[in-house]
Amino acid sequence: MKLQENFDAIIIGAGINGCGIAAELSRAGNSVVILERGAIGSGTSSKSSRLIHGGLRYLETAKISLVREALRDRMELLSLYPDLVQIKPFYLPLYQSSPRPPWMIGTGLKLYDLLSGKYSEYKSHRISTDEFLDHAPSLSPENLKAAFCYYDGKTDDLELTRRVAAEAHQNGAIIHEHIKIREIISDQSSHLIKTNRGEFTSRVLINSTGPWIDEVNQQFDLPTNYHIRKISGIHIVIDGLLTNDLMFMQTAGKRIFFIIPEPENDRTIIGTTEREESIACDEVSYDDSDIQYLLDSINDYLIPQRQLAVNDVKDVWIGIRPLIAKKNNPTDLSREYALDRHQSGSTTLIHVFGGKLTTFLSLARKTYRLLGNRLPLRR
Repeated sequence: MKLQENFDAIIIGAGINGCGIAAELSRAGNSVVILERGAIGSGTSSKSSRLIHGGLRYLETAKISLVREALRDRMELLSLYPDLVQIKPFYLPLYQSSPRPPWMIGTGLKLYDLLSGKYSEYKSHRISTDEFLDHAPSLSPENLKAAFCYYDGKTDDLELTRRVAAEAHQNGAIIHEHIKIREIISDQSSHLIKTNRGEFTSRVLINSTGPWIDEVNQQFDLPTNYHIRKISGIHIVIDGLLTNDLMFMQTAGKRIFFIIPEPENDRTIIGTTEREESIACDEVSYDDSDIQYLLDSINDYLIPQRQLAVNDVKDVWIGIRPLIAKKNNPTDLSREYALDRHQSGSTTLIHVFGGKLTTFLSLARKTYRLLGNRLPLRR
């Protein structure tokens, strides 16, 4: 089949951000093509904790704008995809070993409520330890000093990415999976993308390759003002339900992990870890120490008869989060995203650095606005 050669925009990467941008641009009538070397959502977008959340822990580092934007997007996603995104109660227990006192957690949750919007019906509250243990019978009552309940979203990350890709396709976007880019040639009039299945041209090129972005930029010598640090994280899966509801857990070292029950699959997901990677994304893998870290972290809270061992782990997946850092200050890490725009004559190149599953709507709309009059069609 002869491929259409010229498009209003070419997007590299069919993760949640690439698909979200394609849906936004194609909804306005622009011709869009996504080039994906694997399958839709096969990278980081399907290796998350499957949560649609504002990021409660980001309040501790004063990322107020990020949390507010994520909570606003969470509300919209609940409305747009009610079959895929549901609000769920999360329980947050505090033990004697917990690094944060109850007053700090309570204050943070009230701010989280405030940022959710004054019309939000989902308000946090403190609960008794007895009530908490009804929701988490596998967790130890020893040294439990307080417990809170708050609300956030749960989803199927891969199915959500596929749904957004389907919407883009319905709007006219073309998505090529399992395609290999061989060369990118850019001048002041167009970007030419040579692949194993044809050539594509456009005045607009959007690089949305997630944790692979530095490797893509280096391979094709693309100009950029940012780079990333790659932070890998694993999730482990065990059979059966450890808790009846989602749990936000803390380690003594102030790290956090989630207990995510999936009653529909009669299993529990536990994650995640954090490890900085210096090797190529395709070479990143988990090891026994990653699994043991999560087992040790959860076993600190489980009653003796529910302690977990390595042979209880039925599945493991690893994902890589791209944390942005400015080139002139590599220690300035952020979980926020950056849209790095480069203009040359009539052509535009935009790199998408960072980003969360929850905020793909805002990111896509900002990308659209950033293109200004570079697209032939505007709403």
